[in-house]
Order: sequence, then C-alpha cells, then structure tokens
Amino acid sequence: MKKLRLLLLIMPVLGTGYLNAQKLSKNSAFDILMKWEGKWKNNTVFEESVWITESVETRGTTEANLILSNNYLEIMVYNDSASKYIICYDQMSSQFNRWEFKSDGSNTFWTGKWNKSENTMTWSFIDFSNSGISGKIIENFKSDEMIITRIIMKDKIGKSLLRINSTKEKT
Repeated sequence: MKKLRLLLLIMPVLGTGYLNAQKLSKNSAFDILMKWEGKWKNNTVFEESVWITESVETRGTTEANLILSNNYLEIMVYNDSASKYIICYDQMSSQFNRWEFKSDGSNTFWTGKWNKSENTMTWSFIDFSNSGISGKIIENFKSDEMIITRIIMKDKIGKSLLRINSTKEKT
C-alpha cells in the first residue's frame, strides 16, 4: 500500500518532467548544433555589474566545428582571452549540455533547451558550488548569419553579478 501511495505521488512529477522534456532525434539535434558551425565575428558588451566595474566592449572571433562523428560541437572563442565550449545533445536527459573552459583555468556547465518556434536556445547555469548563483544564456538565432546572445548571472538574492550582450555575424 505504501508503494502504491508513493507511486501515485511520484507519477505526476515524472509525467510533468516527461511532458516538458525535449525528445529530439539524432538528426534534429544535429540540425540544431549545425546552427553554430562556421566562423563568426563577435561584438560583445560587458555591462557594469558586480563582477564588471565598468562597461567594456570587446571584439573577437569564434570558430565552431562538429567533432567526434558529429555528436559534439567544439567552439573556440577568441576575444581578449581564449575559451573553448563543448556542446552536445544528451538523449537520456533530453537536453543540451554545454561545458565552457576559459584560458584562466575556470570552467562552467550549462544545460540547454531549444525553442523551435522562437529559434532560441536557453541555457541554465548549473551551480555545483551551491553558492546560490543562477545564470541564463539566451541565444537567439536571428538568421543563419546572425546570433544575438544575452547572458545574465545573479546571486542568491537576485543581485546582478554579470550582464553581457553579444552579437555574432558569420564571416
């Protein structure tokens, strides 16, 4: 009887999770990853925030290539420093995963959901340190030639730690 009650309590939660899941075929995930592929010119504005003492604009380049039998996307970003991102679609969790590695030795991990109707990928920061930091990266694919990105990081009380606006144009 206890198992039945537990099952009845868990089923709605699992059902909701399944309904919100983003089951994509391997081909659909590949099509989404392809949107980043190529060489891009970047223009990025770091807005004044807790982590950035004054607004700064940078320019740079990005190169993105599919690797490992087209299952992963490797992105190299060259601005004032270098960063490497690895992106893939995970069939088990029905989400995209994004690892970011920066030349200063820091790294972050994000999970992403694709919104087909808005042509937008929304990434959520995973805070492994449990410090209460939350973050979103919203990448809007305006066309095959332009990506508009907004990054927002907040502390546990909602104070803005980081705000970045970026535009990538294919070269």
